[in-house]
Amino acid sequence: MSFNLKDAQLSVTKTLPNGAATEVSSGIDLGITANSDFQANAELLIEGPALATGELPDTETMTYDVYHDSASGFGSEVLLAGSVLVQTGAGGTGASAATGRLRLPTTVSRYIRVKATNSGAGDASGESLTASIVN
Repeated sequence: MSFNLKDAQLSVTKTLPNGAATEVSSGIDLGITANSDFQANAELLIEGPALATGELPDTETMTYDVYHDSASGFGSEVLLAGSVLVQTGAGGTGASAATGRLRLPTTVSRYIRVKATNSGAGDASGESLTASIVN
């Protein structure tokens, strides 16, 4: 099966950080109830945009982590997968657009979101990540 079909209701975008900071996307509701497991044949697709050298200078990184929680407010979120996608500035040109995929486990909580962390001083706030459930 090709994991490329998207549902617009299961997709979020978020601007990237300015400087050494973290930006957090809104949550995606997987619709899991308290008495069920996640059974969908689906993946989380994270798309990181191309970043110029001013947005991601040499050796600096933009790291995308996935968190999950049973509540939409993410009051007790847990790291589901770290470094699903890492972009590294190199060669004085920034970083190319890239994607990362995460097969969601049956034990995933109802809500998931992505955190993008910039390791350095580059201003990537003019760019956005996209996170989508694909099947």
